[in-house]
Amino acid sequence: MKKLVTATLFVAFILGITIFLLIDDEENQTQSTPITDERVPVISDSEVSEEKNSLNIELIRVLQLDLSKLAEETFTMNIEEIRASHLERVEVFKERVVLAQEVNTLLGSYPWGPSTEVEELQSLLGLVVDGVYGEDTRTAHISELTIRKLIIDNVPNGTESVKVATSVNRLPIPEIVSIPARDCLEETPHLRSCWPGHEGGNEPTIQAAFDALPLALRNRIPSDFILVNGCHPFSDRCPYGVMDSRGWGPNGRCCDMPWGRSIWISNRGINSGHLNDIMIHEAFHAVEYTTLNQDIRTRLTGEFGDSERAADGAVAYFGGNWQHYRGSGTGLTDSQSALFDEIFS
Repeated sequence: MKKLVTATLFVAFILGITIFLLIDDEENQTQSTPITDERVPVISDSEVSEEKNSLNIELIRVLQLDLSKLAEETFTMNIEEIRASHLERVEVFKERVVLAQEVNTLLGSYPWGPSTEVEELQSLLGLVVDGVYGEDTRTAHISELTIRKLIIDNVPNGTESVKVATSVNRLPIPEIVSIPARDCLEETPHLRSCWPGHEGGNEPTIQAAFDALPLALRNRIPSDFILVNGCHPFSDRCPYGVMDSRGWGPNGRCCDMPWGRSIWISNRGINSGHLNDIMIHEAFHAVEYTTLNQDIRTRLTGEFGDSERAADGAVAYFGGNWQHYRGSGTGLTDSQSALFDEIFS
């Protein structure tokens, strides 16, 4: 802005001098005596005056053009400086937003074991996103909190502490979840009616949805997977669907439950009207966690951000519509489609 004002004042100064010169020329012309010489052509006062005026006008025009160009360049420079300053402030703001989001993620509360919430944390920590808060995630979590000088009060302390906490602060379990006496599970571990969260009654509907899976997907699922009608017992809420590849039980208990390789579909999931898409989502998890190598899983994370969104991407790839994490109807990029082609070719 200072440059623009300076340029404007300079233009005014030049114009003032030019006008003064014009007036002075006219006065001199009135006082001068025309030269008459027989050897030189006689030029009248009016012709001299007209020629001088033309020269002065041309000079003014040239000066105006040069000064206008200077003012234009100065104005352009000021606009560029303002734009650069604005972009710099925008980048600083973005960095602060990202930092705040990372801090919120690091300071969040996470249950021990599987949960969708921990996937964002694992992605931030640069870990394999498997949706399970275990010892590796805990170690990396504490390390990052320490580096950033943040409190570690919310870091879970293993399955034992989770058991104590949930026994005191356990949220009400939905009425549709019925947890039988523990001795039923211990005495008849393979009787599904004894499994915590088992609902039963809609097994044929779930089987039909499984049979309707695209062959390329269904044929990749290991044959020892079972289908369960119920709310998976690890969570206090009742999810639409859960894929369990390790055998997670209540209170963070892991890896010795009889449903070690299973797909759970609850009555909520059936009644949602999205059963086929839910089945594709969970079936892809089964393929992802039991058949894909680490390189492919890392590439999936790079394309989609996390495992849940990758499973939603599989829904889109196989012609489904309902996507809980990506938004229903969200399509795929060429690179995402190519990755699924590679997986299911």
